[in-house]
Amino acid sequence: MSQQIPVADFVDNLMVLWEETLGIPAKPEETTWYLDRNAGWAASLAGVSAAAASRPIVAGGTSIAAQTAHAAYYLERFEAIVADRREPSDWPASFRPAEVDEEAWTRSKERLFAAAERVGRLLRGNPHWEREHLGGAMANLVHLAYHLGAVRQMLRVAKG
Repeated sequence: MSQQIPVADFVDNLMVLWEETLGIPAKPEETTWYLDRNAGWAASLAGVSAAAASRPIVAGGTSIAAQTAHAAYYLERFEAIVADRREPSDWPASFRPAEVDEEAWTRSKERLFAAAERVGRLLRGNPHWEREHLGGAMANLVHLAYHLGAVRQMLRVAKG
């Protein structure tokens, strides 16, 4: 016998993980689903200079700036799908810019967090969870977590 969970319970749990992955708002004193406290995008990118964000840690690899641009792009693609705007994707270009100056780095981080806030509002306010939207919401969370992990590993290598 299958049992459905209330949509509100699903959304509440999704948003706990969403906010923790982004690190907004920061919750260093509370329990966490991640192993590290305050380990989301916001805390991970805080204090990273444009020079550090532009430097790949291995030859031919991506940079933190590229990972950040790609994460923002993926969120924006989901927004377009929810709004029923079917636009062609350019995945290789989504990892650009890979090198940034301080101004471009600030804009890139702002782009990521603005897109995440907009998508978060879509997720919180979605009264009708269609199959595609449910899959997209989970894919966005997993995708953000995956690239967050890549960024955190890049930071560890960069710091020695």
